[in-house]
Amino acid sequence: MIRRGQDYITSHLPTVHRDMAGMSPPDARVQYIRDSSEPPAAHNMHFYRLRRRKYDPVPGNDWLAICPKGLEVYEVL
Repeated sequence: MIRRGQDYITSHLPTVHRDMAGMSPPDARVQYIRDSSEPPAAHNMHFYRLRRRKYDPVPGNDWLAICPKGLEVYEVL
C-alpha cells in the first residue's frame, strides 16, 4: 500500500519543483492540481470508474469519488 502523507510530500517536493522549472506560475499551479488530483493520488478519496450502461465492456471517462464530504463526480475531458 502506497501512503502519501507529509513525509512523502516532503521527500518528493524537490523533484516536483525541478519538473516544473521553466513553467509559468499559473501553468505550474494547474499542472500541480492535475497531478495531485489524479487517481489514485488524491488524498482521502476512493475513486471508481463509471460506465454509461451496466453491460458496457469499457468504462467511460467518468469517475465517482467517495470522500469525507460526500460523493463527487468527475469527467475527464
